[in-house]
Amino acid sequence: MAGLLEQLGNRTRVVNSAEAALDALAAGDEPDLVFSDIVMAGDLDGLALARRLRAERPNLPILLATGYSQAAEAMGEEFPILAKPYQLPELSRAVGAALGGRRKAAETA
Repeated sequence: MAGLLEQLGNRTRVVNSAEAALDALAAGDEPDLVFSDIVMAGDLDGLALARRLRAERPNLPILLATGYSQAAEAMGEEFPILAKPYQLPELSRAVGAALGGRRKAAETA
């Protein structure tokens, strides 16, 4: 995921869990976009992370990815979802839409 984002010209910071993403944000690391898989190990999955970030930082763009169509359907329009597997063009469109044209850096969890 990070490699594809970097191919698109983004700087990335990869963290290994939702908790690590929250810690990075609490430490002042403010990305232009948070890109996370819905399914993650740990106490918080990607959807819980996204909901918490939306509550704390309503203007922070969030993009979620999943290979499970049922998860995407259950969420409706709450967050943008990129269906896996995806290729570079789909990722580029999804990131561009999530950022609304302001493309600089992305953080992945």
